[in-house]
Amino acid sequence: MSPTRLYENKTLSTAVAVFFLAIGSAFAKETTFVNHGLSTDTTVVLDVTGKIAKGTFASRANNSDEAKGPAAFTGKVIATPKGKKGIYLQIKFAAEAPYDTRDLAPLTWHLTIVDHRAHLFIPVHQRNYEGRTPRWEVSEMELEPEG
Repeated sequence: MSPTRLYENKTLSTAVAVFFLAIGSAFAKETTFVNHGLSTDTTVVLDVTGKIAKGTFASRANNSDEAKGPAAFTGKVIATPKGKKGIYLQIKFAAEAPYDTRDLAPLTWHLTIVDHRAHLFIPVHQRNYEGRTPRWEVSEMELEPEG
């Protein structure tokens, strides 16, 4: 193996190790993630220990007292899809999910490092107003660590 190739392999290995160390240290304890949307504030408290996840999901409409949750969930770490980065979690709510999860089964959330901090991404149904006719589509809601 050439010295350049050896250096590239070591650099890649170091980068991967640093990524997983950052993710692991971010979830050595319970972490609160928040998204302050235009109409709804969403809060997820997440604890990932080893390959097990647990926590709560809550949301509150900004212009009313309408609130959902906190709803308890459990989950497990699953294999990262090919070509993707981060830690992927398969989530199951103890009761009915507190948001529209139709066509999202199995419910898969993921954690990805953004600006040196882990962010939580949750697939949700959102209204897209681009174009002539508004339509519903699945997009990812990004929740940032609180604080």
